[in-house]
Amino acid sequence: MTIKMKALAASVGAAVALLSCAAQAEITVLKQDPQAGNPLSRLNFTVGGSIRPQFQNMTGDDGKNSYKRNGFDGGTRFRFAADYYLFDDISWVSYYELGVNIPAQFNWDHHYADGARDTSRRMLYTGLKSDTWGLLTFGQQNSVYYDVVGVKTDIWDYDMIGQAPGNGINGDYDGSYRSRKMLKYRKTVGDADIFASYLFEDSEFLPGNGLRYKRKGGGSLGIDYHLTGDLAWGAAWNYTRADMRNPDNHDSKTYDQNIVGTALSWTPDNWTISAGGGWYQNFMTTKKVAVNDYFAGDAWGIEYFAGYKFPVGQYAVKSIQPYFMGDRIEYVNGRNYQRIDNGVGVSVQLDYGFRVDYEHVFTSSTDDLGDMNLVRLRYDF
Repeated sequence: MTIKMKALAASVGAAVALLSCAAQAEITVLKQDPQAGNPLSRLNFTVGGSIRPQFQNMTGDDGKNSYKRNGFDGGTRFRFAADYYLFDDISWVSYYELGVNIPAQFNWDHHYADGARDTSRRMLYTGLKSDTWGLLTFGQQNSVYYDVVGVKTDIWDYDMIGQAPGNGINGDYDGSYRSRKMLKYRKTVGDADIFASYLFEDSEFLPGNGLRYKRKGGGSLGIDYHLTGDLAWGAAWNYTRADMRNPDNHDSKTYDQNIVGTALSWTPDNWTISAGGGWYQNFMTTKKVAVNDYFAGDAWGIEYFAGYKFPVGQYAVKSIQPYFMGDRIEYVNGRNYQRIDNGVGVSVQLDYGFRVDYEHVFTSSTDDLGDMNLVRLRYDF
């Protein structure tokens, strides 16, 4: 085990060393400067990413998640974005985000889940952008619900437990998180950003229990209203029509899945305060392997965060942010389950894009989950 940990630390250190010369922001590879007769001058191309080794220690028995105590990948990703000027104020935009599970990539035993993939496509979309007409994109991308509601409380590490994105059968398929085969439109009107999307029929998703989930279609609407320069309010609704079937006995059922939610984000001076919540219909799973009872009729959840960032600006420390956070998820019917998390954390932002986060979360749940100690090391470029 000691050898494995040394290998993990050495490899992460080597990757960070290779990237430490980069500025803490997106790196512009090609800068757009349109010139007659030079097609390449119309292209703006940027790259970026985040390397995230992480350690989690849950009190008591955490089942198959013991690899997280040893150190695992907490969400390393690399981003590539292109903006090609066409004419007037019209540009062709494309975006690709690749997730990389570094321990799985190098087969470091006991540092990743059994069967985990070493790479994953987090997002891939393309579309047209116009200051006049707005932004229209198609592909796998953040849902309207996440852009408007979820992102406001997705700001600590052990989060996204009380909100809809990622808590249904699969956030890539059910339209709640990084939605596949989605046409999305965004337009700024005054102080409000208006969102709409259409979810096309998708291929089947196999949850690993013999059943099959297939999205037939759907759509969403959202608004993100900037009440002041530091206060934003968002609200969104997402609808997905999907079939759940059992190929062994040919049972099937069509579900109309709805999630509706709202959230506030307030960032005065060095404060960050946010809260959000939602109602989830035929969305949360009951944990039963039964076509007719796979999704709970109703559930709800909330998340909240409050932190203050103290500027430091010396000894390689840019800032220190202590914070309080929490969430709650509860089933109204379909399953007897409730979970409440409350915790404290501190985020230390260092020079050159390095960051260290520590969190301790107290959990009270129907299934007696343990409390969590978490450390995340992060390098953003």
